[in-house]
Amino acid sequence: MEQIILSLISQLNSSIFVMLGLLLLAFWATYKIGMCSQKFIVQDDRLKNVEGLSEKVIELKTKIDLIYQYVNPNSPLKSYSPLSLTPIGEEIVNNIKAKDIFERYVVKLIKEVELKNPKNAYDIQQLSIEVAKNKLEQLLDEKELIMIKQEAYSKGILVSDILSVFGVLLRNYILDSKKISISEVDKHSER
Repeated sequence: MEQIILSLISQLNSSIFVMLGLLLLAFWATYKIGMCSQKFIVQDDRLKNVEGLSEKVIELKTKIDLIYQYVNPNSPLKSYSPLSLTPIGEEIVNNIKAKDIFERYVVKLIKEVELKNPKNAYDIQQLSIEVAKNKLEQLLDEKELIMIKQEAYSKGILVSDILSVFGVLLRNYILDSKKISISEVDKHSER
C-alpha cells in the first residue's frame, strides 16, 4: 500500500498539492471571517441596548434629583415647575453673593446652554440647571469655590445643591433676555 501511495505522489505534479493547500487555507480563512462577523453582529446588538439604557439612566437621574429636592428639608430649590428658590436658597444667594459670582460667568454659561439649542422655556430651565451643576464649578476661582463649599457644609447640603441656585439665576436671565415669561416653563412639549 505504501508503495502505491509513494508512486502516486511521485507521478502527481507538485502544483496539485499547492492547490489543495490553498483550498484548505481559503476554507479556514472563510470560517474565521464568518466567526468574526458574527461577533460584530452580536456586539452591535449589545451597543443598541446600551444606548437605550443611557437614556433611561438620564431620565432616572432627573427623577431622583426631583425626589431629592422634594424631600430634602434644606433644599435651596422648590421642585415644583417652574423651579424656584426656597427661603434657604434665597439665604444662600445672599450669603455667598451669588449674583456677583453669576455676573462674572454669565456669558460663558449662556454659551453652554445655547450650544444645546433649547426649544422652549422648559428646555432652558433644564439646561440651565444642568450647565450650572456641571460647568460652573470648573469656572470658579479657588476663593469662590471654598466659599461655596463652606456654605454647603454649613447648610448640610451638597455643592451641587448650591450650584443649582446658579441654574435658577441663569434660567431667569436667559428667559428675561428672550422676553419669555417664567410661567412658560410649564408649557413644554415632550419630544
